[in-house]
Amino acid sequence: MRRIVVVLALGVLANMLHAQFEKEELRVRKTLAAGKPYKAIGYCERVLIKKDPPARFLVLRADANCRIGEYEKALRDAKRAQVTLGDDPELRSQLIGAHLGLGRPDSALLYVGDGKPDDAAAAEELAFRVGTTHERLKDWNKALTVFDDAVRSYPTSARMVRERGSCHAMLGDSTKARVDLEKAVELAPRDAVSHNSLGYYRYALFSEHEKAVEEYDKAIKQDPNYGYAFSNRGWSRYKLGNTERAVKDLDLAVRKNKGNAYAYRSLGIIDLEAGRKEEACANFRKALERHFTANYGDEVEGLARTACAADTVVPLDSVPVPVVPPRSNAPGTAPPKENAP
Repeated sequence: MRRIVVVLALGVLANMLHAQFEKEELRVRKTLAAGKPYKAIGYCERVLIKKDPPARFLVLRADANCRIGEYEKALRDAKRAQVTLGDDPELRSQLIGAHLGLGRPDSALLYVGDGKPDDAAAAEELAFRVGTTHERLKDWNKALTVFDDAVRSYPTSARMVRERGSCHAMLGDSTKARVDLEKAVELAPRDAVSHNSLGYYRYALFSEHEKAVEEYDKAIKQDPNYGYAFSNRGWSRYKLGNTERAVKDLDLAVRKNKGNAYAYRSLGIIDLEAGRKEEACANFRKALERHFTANYGDEVEGLARTACAADTVVPLDSVPVPVVPPRSNAPGTAPPKENAP
């Protein structure tokens, strides 16, 4: 009889612990949904110091760390969770996010697979990261397929509509790009990323730089610390012949985001065309150190090989550089290309 009582007591205790972990998991998810990753990390850590905590909390802490640009920490947590959870879809999302943030889209692609998380927000995040992975690898057709499906599933998601528009633009369809990019702005009128993407993918990409600058102005008004919008506005101003204001914007861009490879690329081109070869090569090197090739292609490598000494252009995309995480966007990088160059 006593043995039965002990077994029943242990069962009740196990159920209580399970219920408590479920309650804590729900709290973490609500905190992440509210855009409070630091607070979510704190909640996860309180659980993870307990005996035999569920590996799910490693996944959730990885998610929070991806959101604040702590990609190495996110990757460590995700790999620890992988021992227990294996091919879990939500875990794969964090592995994708961490590798994208570290400038490794090829590694991120290894975790693109079937299945989606049970949690609706996590499922949406996975879809976004999968699409972004294909974008980063310049596979615009695959990315478009992913974002087409995502827009059907999440029709009011501005970022899904925005990225589909970006894909249309990169595939040369300015009409469909305009429709999607303007719809993204309509869905999220105060989102700096949507204005920045409209400026870059609808206007600048098709050499309509005056209209592009108008959108970058709107992006900067919504977020004065949005480095990618300064970077893009600088390039458009340069193409419009206003080099002085262009350089000011580009200098601001790299101060606001030291990992902005595209800004260094643009500064290098301006220096090179002005005959400042040494300064140009220094900027090209900084662009390469910040993973320009992995994110944007071999343009800077080609410029550097033509204009600079051999030691300036050794492959540098594997060199670790402190990267300030992009604010949730612009065409450009990681977490993802929620960004444009």
